[in-house]
Amino acid sequence: METEKLIIAGAGPAGVSAALYAVRSGITPLVLHKGGGALEKAVKIENYYGLPKPVTGAELYQNGLKQLESFQVPVVEEELLAVEYDGDYTVQTADHTYHSKALILATGAKRNTLALKELKKYEGSGISYCAVCDGFFYRGKDVAVLGNGAYALHEAKVLEPLAAKVTILTNGKEESFSKEELGTIQVETKKLISAGGDTSLSYVELEDHSRLSLSGLFVALGTADSTDIARKLGLVIENNHILIESDTSTPLPGLYAAGDCTGGMLQIAKAVYEGALAGTRAVNYLKTL
Repeated sequence: METEKLIIAGAGPAGVSAALYAVRSGITPLVLHKGGGALEKAVKIENYYGLPKPVTGAELYQNGLKQLESFQVPVVEEELLAVEYDGDYTVQTADHTYHSKALILATGAKRNTLALKELKKYEGSGISYCAVCDGFFYRGKDVAVLGNGAYALHEAKVLEPLAAKVTILTNGKEESFSKEELGTIQVETKKLISAGGDTSLSYVELEDHSRLSLSGLFVALGTADSTDIARKLGLVIENNHILIESDTSTPLPGLYAAGDCTGGMLQIAKAVYEGALAGTRAVNYLKTL
């Protein structure tokens, strides 16, 4: 497949702003997105420049997509699953694989978390957020993936050749996988109510008080956000946000992050500023190649 010069993951305020500034700087990016995230859920927005009356987040999000269309920026609605770096960026979605010289992460910050009081206790000792990063440590052991979508299935598939058994925990939701997709992966639909073990995770307890013996639990709720992707690339994550330089760059060449995924004020104004900066810096980087 042909390599794109720049891919932007996300089409919210940060992603759209990055795309517009990239175009103005001479490079048309490819924008990948899967819905408007937290912005689409906002009932009323009135604290942003240029709005004579309040608008909904959904309206603002659609206006952003229309802006991209007016600038002839290609936009693909596909769920982001993983990114790898080997000098270029390989971006895997639920439907296709793309390649780029530079990448901007702007898919926001995940709002759905695991309501489990033992979460912090076992993080790093049985609870993980990255199958690619930590799957090696669970070779020949029983593990589970918490989630119920394409992202959870992707993580389970990473673990399948390593672990003795892989179970997807849908946490009370009806499973959304076909038998062909699952292969040897099993599914448990009961709700998760607690986790236990001495110094490390050894089981999870389900709503009927039965216990599922596990050495590892991989959290893959909802879709992969920018922080999930950054973690898999080995970037520094602090308080579930990506640590970036003041110019939105990261330690990886050509990789930038903008918007809610970088922390600070979770506001449109901040996301637009960081997006503009990331788009400009990405183009400057590409011009050096």
